[in-house]
Amino acid sequence: MKRLSVATHLVKEKCVMVRYHSLGHGKGLRVRGREDCCTLRKSSFRRLQHGFTLVELLVVIAIIGILVAMLLPAVQAAREAARRSQCANNFKQVGLALHNFHSAQATFPIGDDTWLPGDGMTETECGEHDNLGKSRIFFGWATYILPYLEQEDLYDACHFDKWAGGDMENFPVLGNHIPSYVCPSDPQAGQWLDTGIGPSGADDPHNGPHPDDDFALTNIAGVADSEQWACAGIWPRALSLNDGMWGDRGRQRPLRIRDVTDGTSHTLMLAEVTGGGADSRRGYTWGAMALTHTRDGINGPFSVPGGLDAPALWSRGTAGPSSYHPGGCQFLLVDGSVHFLNQEIAREAITSLTTRANGDPVPPADL
Repeated sequence: MKRLSVATHLVKEKCVMVRYHSLGHGKGLRVRGREDCCTLRKSSFRRLQHGFTLVELLVVIAIIGILVAMLLPAVQAAREAARRSQCANNFKQVGLALHNFHSAQATFPIGDDTWLPGDGMTETECGEHDNLGKSRIFFGWATYILPYLEQEDLYDACHFDKWAGGDMENFPVLGNHIPSYVCPSDPQAGQWLDTGIGPSGADDPHNGPHPDDDFALTNIAGVADSEQWACAGIWPRALSLNDGMWGDRGRQRPLRIRDVTDGTSHTLMLAEVTGGGADSRRGYTWGAMALTHTRDGINGPFSVPGGLDAPALWSRGTAGPSSYHPGGCQFLLVDGSVHFLNQEIAREAITSLTTRANGDPVPPADL
C-alpha cells in the first residue's frame, strides 16, 4: 500500500481536492467526491511558479515603448484639434458681439482712439484727428463690445474719458483676462503684458504677481490694412488712411455693413495674433490698439510662429496675423463666419480679402 502525506484539503462545490506528495511516484491520485473529482499533478504546481525571463521583459518594454510612441502624436493632435475648435468658437462669439453692437448702434465700434504728438504722431503720417491738443490712449473696439460678451461689469468699470492704461482707475480693469479673447494654444494664455506704465521699481502698479504684469493678453486683433496699420512706429493710423475695417477714430465715423462694398463674405474683420512667446510679457492687449495688417501674410517673419526667435524684437507694429495652430490661423469675416486660412495663401488673395471697398472680391476657393 502506498504511503501518502496529505498536505491540504480544500472543499469547494462538493469536490474534495487532495494535494499530496507521492513517495517514489509521480502519478496523480484520484479522489472520489460526491458527484465528480479533481486531479492535480506535481508538474502543474511547478508551471504556476514560472516567471518572465530578462529577454521576455525587455521585449514587453520595447513593445510598450513603440505603442506609446505611436499613440502620443495622435493624442497631441486630438488635443490641438480641441484647442483649435475652442479658438474658432471664441471668434464666433466675438463676431456675434460685433454684429449685436452694429444692430444696436447702426455702426461697428471705433477701432481705437489714440493721439500722441509727443511720440511722433502727426496728421501728415497718421491722418486727420480731432481734439489735437489732448494727448490720449483711449479704449479700442474690444472694450466697446464687452456688454455683448457678458462682461457688463468690466464695461461699467471703464472710464472712457480717461486713458485706457495710464489712468489708475482703468489700470486694474485691463488686467482682467477675457476668455473669449484668448486662444488656448498660445503659451502666453493667462499671462500679462508689460506696458511700462507707472514709475519703475517695486512700487509699480501691476495686476499680476510680478511687478511687470500690467495688462491681459488678447489673441484677436482687428484687420486694419493690407500694408501697414501703424504710424510713427506703433501708433494706429486714422481709419481714413486704411483700406481694411479698422483704424483710429480720426475724423471719420466708424464703418457700417453697407460700407463694405467688396462683400461681407469676402472681407476680413478680425485675425488671430500672437505675442513674443511664453513669459515675454510682449503682445496685444484687448483694451487698446488691438489692430494688425496683412502685409506679411500669415505666420510672417515678424511673428514667433513665423520664426522670430528674439522676444525683444517683437512689435505689434509689424507682427501680423499668426497662431500656434499648425498651418495657419483663424479669421473672422464681416458676415460673421469664421475661417481657418492656410499660411500658404497667395499674397494677392489675402490683400483682396483685407480691402473693404477695392472692387476685388476673392473667389470662395481661397477661403
